[in-house]
Amino acid sequence: MRLLISVLLIVALAGCTHVRSSQDVSVSGQGTWLVLPLVNRTATPQAGLRAAAIVESVLYRHGVERVEAYPDTENDGVLFEASSPASRQKMTQWVSTQDATYVVSGVVHEWRYKTGVDGEPAVGVMLEIRELPSGEIVYSGTGSRAGWARDSLSETGQKVIDKLLKPVID
Repeated sequence: MRLLISVLLIVALAGCTHVRSSQDVSVSGQGTWLVLPLVNRTATPQAGLRAAAIVESVLYRHGVERVEAYPDTENDGVLFEASSPASRQKMTQWVSTQDATYVVSGVVHEWRYKTGVDGEPAVGVMLEIRELPSGEIVYSGTGSRAGWARDSLSETGQKVIDKLLKPVID
């Protein structure tokens, strides 16, 4: 019986999303939201750009009226990771020229398939929402999840990002 309970507990916890965030934050979906590429602190190329694309979709799904993504300029493409001082300066300049209510940025600290027989996807993301024009942080949250062997990496990323943003947007 103990073995059965232990197995059930392990199975129940295996696909959980762990989230820590600002408490009791509610921001309006009205107005324009800007989404910056997330800083990539992983060994996976373009993880920050992939996560930012998911953030855009999740914002729309939760009722944000207008979402503007940072434009891919000057063929930054594969090499653009949003972490160099020059790229941060470009993003800051772009944000200052926009008429927006909020800007979403963050860091991807895990975006990979685990090694081993099953190769489960593992995602870790930190997001913050700043109110414009003040730049004041109104929300900050971090989440992580290890998916099942048949889950895709983007599906796991969507679950983490959704779990971070869903309770924030009213």
